[in-house]
Amino acid sequence: MRSTNPVFSSLEKRTAIYGTDVATRAGIGLKTLFLVLVTLVSGYVTIFIPSDVLIIALVLSGIIGFISVLVSNISPRLAMPFSIIYSVAQGMAYGTLTWILEDIIPGVALTAMVGTAIVFIVMLMLYYTGLLRGSRLLYNIVISSLITLLIGSLVISIISLVNLTFATAFSQNVELAVGLGIFMVVLGAFMLTLDFERANAVVNMGLEKSAEWQVALGFMVTLIWIYYNILRLAVIFLSRNRK
Repeated sequence: MRSTNPVFSSLEKRTAIYGTDVATRAGIGLKTLFLVLVTLVSGYVTIFIPSDVLIIALVLSGIIGFISVLVSNISPRLAMPFSIIYSVAQGMAYGTLTWILEDIIPGVALTAMVGTAIVFIVMLMLYYTGLLRGSRLLYNIVISSLITLLIGSLVISIISLVNLTFATAFSQNVELAVGLGIFMVVLGAFMLTLDFERANAVVNMGLEKSAEWQVALGFMVTLIWIYYNILRLAVIFLSRNRK
């Protein structure tokens, strides 16, 4: 079964290498935790970075993130440094966004972080207790949803460019924003399930130790997706409670 995560998709093409250190669940867990900590620390230090430097970093973060994932897919040997680079870049980007929103709406940062942790723990428990598995049906649902989101986003963007009334009405539709946000979080949770399935396969296939960094990076891509969408929901709900 193929994975929806670009990092895990590259791992499917790899074969086992015997006589070398192989990937383990403990190794994957530790590396994922390390990347999470790197992301949190880089997000925190954005407070102390000059605004002009930070703006440049924010502009480049998306490009850096894309290149980091691409290089990690192509070269297992470079997976470690580029996984760290990805985590630093995303930490700075979302750290800055979080601090700005936290200053306006206190509580959104903690809500988003706790929410992301809860989603991860719940999906991990569901997966390892066998209550939810990365089936072909789940894979098809996730892929179809991602394609629908991509096409929908393009269509809405095009319409918004030529119809400002539509753009305004769409952006101010709170119920739609909440529904879409919940859908995105649920989709991210399903993506985590597929990531667990693929990571488990990497260990069972006996892939080399460097694959642990690729797996950890794959988890980070999904976790950041979940964090961003929970952050959006937190902004909506907490801002409404303040009124």
